[in-house]
Amino acid sequence: MKTPQQIARVKELALRRKLKKELLEEQEYPHCVTCAGTGFPLGLTLSHIIALSRGGKTSKTNCLIECITCHQKYEKHPERRGNGREF
Repeated sequence: MKTPQQIARVKELALRRKLKKELLEEQEYPHCVTCAGTGFPLGLTLSHIIALSRGGKTSKTNCLIECITCHQKYEKHPERRGNGREF
């Protein structure tokens, strides 16, 4: 039997997959909103503007699509994203 924490984790991951799919479908072509790259060869990821650990939520207003490079670069300092989407 799964613990409440395991159930919550599974629900959160399902929400992230759904939101990533929605955000990608809204774009004319899949790209990183921070650098406009395609994310090739590593791919694109769902990034939280305000981290979950800092009270952020998995929602359209708090998430964006980024390449792995930008995600790693701005993960700890989201305020440094200068030319991407307006937050």
